[in-house]
Amino acid sequence: MDQIGKAFLKREPPPVKFGTSGMRGTAVDLTDLECYVNTRGFIEFLKNISPEDGGIKEGAEIYLAGDFRPSTPRIMKAIARAAADSGCAIRNCGNMSSPAVAYCGMRNNCASVMVTGSHIPEDRNGIKPNKTHGEILKYDEAPMLQCVAEAREKIYATLGQPEGKFNADGMFIDDFSLPEVDTSQAEIYIRRYTDVFPADCLQGKKIVVYEHSSVGRDAVTEIFRKLGADIVIEGRTDQFVSVDTEALKENDIKLMREWAEKHHPFALISFDGDCDRPWLSNEYGEFLPGGVLGGLMILYLGADFGAVPITVSDAVDTILESKAKLVKTKIGSPYVIEKMMDAAKQGFKKIAGWEVNGGFMTYSDFEFYGKKLAALPTRDAVLPLLCIILSAIEKNTTLSEIMNGLPKRYTDINKIKDFPFEIAEKINTKYSPEDSRIDKIEFYPEEILVTHKDGAVETMKKDSAFWNEWLEKKKIFEEKYLLPNGMTKIMSFVYTDGLRIFTENKEVIHLRESANAPEMRCYSVADSKARAAELVDIGLTKIVPQLKADLA
Repeated sequence: MDQIGKAFLKREPPPVKFGTSGMRGTAVDLTDLECYVNTRGFIEFLKNISPEDGGIKEGAEIYLAGDFRPSTPRIMKAIARAAADSGCAIRNCGNMSSPAVAYCGMRNNCASVMVTGSHIPEDRNGIKPNKTHGEILKYDEAPMLQCVAEAREKIYATLGQPEGKFNADGMFIDDFSLPEVDTSQAEIYIRRYTDVFPADCLQGKKIVVYEHSSVGRDAVTEIFRKLGADIVIEGRTDQFVSVDTEALKENDIKLMREWAEKHHPFALISFDGDCDRPWLSNEYGEFLPGGVLGGLMILYLGADFGAVPITVSDAVDTILESKAKLVKTKIGSPYVIEKMMDAAKQGFKKIAGWEVNGGFMTYSDFEFYGKKLAALPTRDAVLPLLCIILSAIEKNTTLSEIMNGLPKRYTDINKIKDFPFEIAEKINTKYSPEDSRIDKIEFYPEEILVTHKDGAVETMKKDSAFWNEWLEKKKIFEEKYLLPNGMTKIMSFVYTDGLRIFTENKEVIHLRESANAPEMRCYSVADSKARAAELVDIGLTKIVPQLKADLA
C-alpha cells in the first residue's frame, strides 16, 4: 500500500468485503475512491480471463444500473468513471433491477454492474459485478481481489499528486456525468416475459402489487398488466424501504393481510429493493416462503435438477421426492450456480436453482406455451411469481389451497450482530470433523454413517475410534446445549455451511457465521411457526452464549 497516498486521506475506509452478492458496505465507506478502485480491479480481472470464462476485450461495453437508494447515483458515477478510465464504454440502464441489467448484459455478451444493497438498510449499499455470462463465482474471487489490490496500489500512489482525481475525503475533485439513460433496456427485460407468455394468461385475476421502493416495481407491474392481470398498486413510496423476503417484518405481513381483506385479490406480490427476491402471498395475505416456492417452481417447470442452499425447509425434499435430483449447497447464489454447472456436465437437461429468499435461477432454456424462455442464471423475482400464480390458474384452484396441501414444516431465522468472526469459527470447529471432506455424520444404534462432500458414504462400526470420539461429542452437545433447553437427542450433524443439527423429533437448528458481516446466524425447521421461532430464540439466547462461554 502506498503510504504517502494513504496518509493523504483524512480517513481511510475499510476495503469493502466481497460476499455472496457482491461488495457491500456503509454508504459512508463506499467513497468515490473505494468504488473506483474496486471497479478498476474488476475490469482488469475481466480483461485477464478468456471470453469463454466471461471475460472482455479492451474497449468493451459494460452495462450499468442501480436501485433507488440515495447513495446510488453517486456510486454509479464512480463506476462509470472507472470504466471510462479503463478504456471501456458504459451503457447506462438507469434505475433497473439486478436480474434485468444482468439479462440485458448477457444477451449482448457484455459484463454488467448493479449498484444495490438489495434488502439491507438504506444507509448501506453495494456493487454487484457480473461477467458476460453471469455472476462472479467463488473461484473468481481470489484473482479478482488480487486485481483490486493491484489497482489500489496504483491509484493510491496518485493521491495528492497533480494527476490525482480524489480529495482527502476520497471523493472526486471534478464532477463526472453519466451517459444518457438507455430506456430501451427496461423494455427488453419486460419483453423477456411478454414475448413468451400469452397476453391473456392472467386475464381477470386481480393482483395486488406492493411496490414500496423496489427498483423493479414499474417493470414487474407492466409485465403482469400486459399478461392480462387486473393490477392494484399499494405501498408505493419515494422513501427507501428495506424488505427482506427471508425475514419479513411483522408490519409488512400485517399490510398484506389488510390489503387482502380490502381488495379480495387472487394474489399479492412484492419483492426486495433490487427485485431479485420474490414475495408471494395468497388471497388472504398469507406468505409462501421462498424456499418452498422454489420447490414448487421445480415441479412447475418439470426440471430434472434443482440446487438450493442447505437452510431450505425439508418440506422441499418431500415436495420433490423422486421427481427431480435435489442438491443442497452452501448459502449464496454462486454455490447454487456452480452446482447447476456441474449438473449440466453430468447430462441433466432441465436445470434450475433457487435460494431460500425465493430468488430463482435457470441454467437451461425452458419452454412455455410452445415458446422458449432463455436461461437466466442469476436470482430473479418475476419468473417464480408468475409461474406459481399460473400453476394455480391452470389447476383451477387458489393459492391458499395449494399452500394448504404443502407439508407442514416451517423455518425461521435471526442473528446476533457484532459477533466476532473468530469466536464463530471456533464454535463451528469444536464440533466439526478434522477431515474437511466430511459433509454429514449420522448416528444409528450400531453404526455411524459418514457422507463425504463428493457423495461417498463410509460406515463407522461400533466401538471404532471414530465411533467413540463422535458418540462422546454428540453426548456432550446434547447434555449441555439441547436437552436442558427442551430439545431432543441428535440424529445427525451436517457441515455443508456451518453447523446444522437434526434431532430425533425432526427439528433442525443451524448455527452459521455470516460471510461478510460480524454476525452469528441461527436457522431452524419445525412442525409449527411458533416452534421454529422458539428454536431460533433458544439458539441465539441460550445455546450460542453457552458455547461462547465454554470456549473460555
